[in-house]
Amino acid sequence: MSDLFIPGEPGIRTAKTATPRHIFYQAQGAMFRAGLARIDGDLARDPGQAAADIGVLRPGILMGKITTGGQYAPSAYGLTTNAEAAGSTAIEASAAVVTELVRRKGATGTFKLIGPAAASGTVNVETVTYSAASGTTITVTAIVNAFVASSIIAPVDGSELPLTFIANEQNGGLQVVDTDGTTSLDAVEFGQFPMGGPVDAAQLLPWPADDSIRRWIIGELRRQTGGSFTFPTFDF
Repeated sequence: MSDLFIPGEPGIRTAKTATPRHIFYQAQGAMFRAGLARIDGDLARDPGQAAADIGVLRPGILMGKITTGGQYAPSAYGLTTNAEAAGSTAIEASAAVVTELVRRKGATGTFKLIGPAAASGTVNVETVTYSAASGTTITVTAIVNAFVASSIIAPVDGSELPLTFIANEQNGGLQVVDTDGTTSLDAVEFGQFPMGGPVDAAQLLPWPADDSIRRWIIGELRRQTGGSFTFPTFDF
């Protein structure tokens, strides 16, 4: 949770723990866009957080631009937990990721799978149709490609292509819900909008295990115009 802004009345409350995440390898050279970028609060949650904090986007969350309306949203629901063969009709993910897919997209719909068929192979991007999603299983129409475990489960609204990420290191993330912890905020200000600088790639979220997906993420971030991201700790 944020350690600078605490909504509500003053008083003693239950203690909360915040873990700092430093996304930039060093502050020198970090670049931010000046402007009025906004995040769509309805489409933004962090399923990697504890249940009470999913409305706070942690520093490092990859963000992309929604084609309709031009606001920003997280680039991934999360990662698959199992490798999937071509023809598979069930995709496995954590319960939190499946829950966020249903919350953001609905009980049925489409999503993208992003990953290679074999470790460090060519990354495939496939649009998948699903008919049910509950627990840790997403029921889908047979997929065309095979995918390694920790492939990205992504939206299909344009935001699946990461352009930047949440910075907000000083206050532990960016809150996209109201003080009740549930109601989405409308057009959340994306004040710290990174557009260049030395990034500690391992702090990006999600950061899959597969090397080729990592390279795909870095390639997408390098599409950012007006600045340039560098990755000093990534072994090219």
